[in-house]
Amino acid sequence: MAIQLLVPVLRVVDVARSMEWYRDTLALVGDPFPVRPPYEFAILRQGSAELMLRRGTPPVRPKLVRYDWDVYLRRAGARFQELHAAFSRQGIVTRRLEQMPYGLAEFEITDPDGYVICLSQQVDDASDLPTPFG
Repeated sequence: MAIQLLVPVLRVVDVARSMEWYRDTLALVGDPFPVRPPYEFAILRQGSAELMLRRGTPPVRPKLVRYDWDVYLRRAGARFQELHAAFSRQGIVTRRLEQMPYGLAEFEITDPDGYVICLSQQVDDASDLPTPFG
């Protein structure tokens, strides 16, 4: 079996609200269904990355636990630490920026439905970052 694409589907309370949040936060562009709200479904895209949203009830998370994310997003580009600082100011960071043992820097944010998204990136100047459990 040759898998061409695997796309997570998140159940969200309000597809329009979630599309807006993912657009404003992660620059994902939404293609909703039906054409006019209330939307039942949307495919969010940026380049070859996709995330699907379906109207429904998100799972209940009893409490936030570090390293227990729902979506893992590997990023490219500059200014990862600045992105972390901007998200911190917005109050959506739920795990600090850390240098992981496998060489990537990571932090977590939480969307309006409680889904935890781990953002990761190779960062050359990460020697001053804390490490997990450190």
